[in-house]
Amino acid sequence: MEVINNHGGRHMKTHGWVRQGAIAAATSVLAATLLAACSSGSSTTAPQGPINIGMVPDLTGPYSAIGLPDYKMAEMLVKLQNAKGGIGGRKINLIALDGQTSAATGLANVKQLVQTDHIVALLGPDFTSTAEVVIPYLDQHHIPTLADLGGGNWTSPAPPYVFTTPESQQAVDQDALGYMYLHGIKTLSWLDVQSGFGQTGLVEFQKLAPQFGVTILPVQYETTSATDVLPQLERMKQQHADAVMLYASAATAVVNQLGAAQIGFSVPVFQSNAAALPQFAQAAGSSANGVYMVGGNLQLAGSLPSSNPQAAAIHRFLGLYGSADRFAGDMYDATTLLFDAIKAVGPNSVKIDGWLNHDVKNYPGVTGVITYTPNNHAGILPGSLSMLRITNGGFELVQTGTSINQEVMSKCGSCLNGLPKP
Repeated sequence: MEVINNHGGRHMKTHGWVRQGAIAAATSVLAATLLAACSSGSSTTAPQGPINIGMVPDLTGPYSAIGLPDYKMAEMLVKLQNAKGGIGGRKINLIALDGQTSAATGLANVKQLVQTDHIVALLGPDFTSTAEVVIPYLDQHHIPTLADLGGGNWTSPAPPYVFTTPESQQAVDQDALGYMYLHGIKTLSWLDVQSGFGQTGLVEFQKLAPQFGVTILPVQYETTSATDVLPQLERMKQQHADAVMLYASAATAVVNQLGAAQIGFSVPVFQSNAAALPQFAQAAGSSANGVYMVGGNLQLAGSLPSSNPQAAAIHRFLGLYGSADRFAGDMYDATTLLFDAIKAVGPNSVKIDGWLNHDVKNYPGVTGVITYTPNNHAGILPGSLSMLRITNGGFELVQTGTSINQEVMSKCGSCLNGLPKP
């Protein structure tokens, strides 16, 4: 296993590099060995090298709060698999290059992984802006990719080689808007982070909002490095909307929540699904009390019945990782799916893609139950999500997504036109 630092240096943890100075000697030894084998009439099978898998986690920059758990989780699973002998007798070599929360760096790193390291598959990326620029390249070079980010223009229509493990943006928006419809929320004041994540989230929400009778008022914007959003929040308060959406992730989501508590909104406050993790609740403290967000069963693990199809995967994950980090959970699903694919069809990129397209049915993951088809690479099935609320630093179930959609369908059949039915 190796990690690439910000300066391009390679730090080996498992496998060493073959230096050019050693090639001639190694070639001579190999030739002599083959000659001896041929002269004795025996045959040998040369051991195969490691299976290279790539990553471009954002270990530095504003999205390191996502990239670090991603890398830690993948590294844990690779070590466990290698301790069992790898896959088919071949060790897994995880090559992780720091994306630095930069789309340009992420693209350069992916090109190096494909052209120099000859990876058979990619885990990630975790930064939406990086995904938008690397996915065409990955499809062009037929590199199967299990990306731990929500759906956007890279899942509909589905790029041939890119699959996502988190919930799709449409699934999140359907549950959020359904809940808003049921509670009479008709106008929404929106603070959006200026990143691929924020842009995609806003655009996708705007597509569905009219079906549920929700109007988004003039949007306020912030950067990923914002430390003070009080001016934007003051303007939002003057909009007198029925509810407030603070759409960001990582540290920016915490800044927004602290500011919202200081402003003192008297209407419901929602965060994006990226805030459904214990680090957010802990960092935001009492300011997060009562805030809503769509999230998965991972945050409800303590009350999840053993009959739930996700229960076993969630408890295995928690036993390994130690906390309910949803980003690490997304990567757990991505890595275990990739390992299962390699076990089934071998380390062949095209065959891995075929297996993901046709053989992942009702796969019980940490984030949700996953089914992929050639036309749907955002595979979390309906019913995997719920509306959550933070109370005293923990997450509580407000209403399951299935219940939300059943109630919406009984009151507004047209609201779910073109959307999955419960």
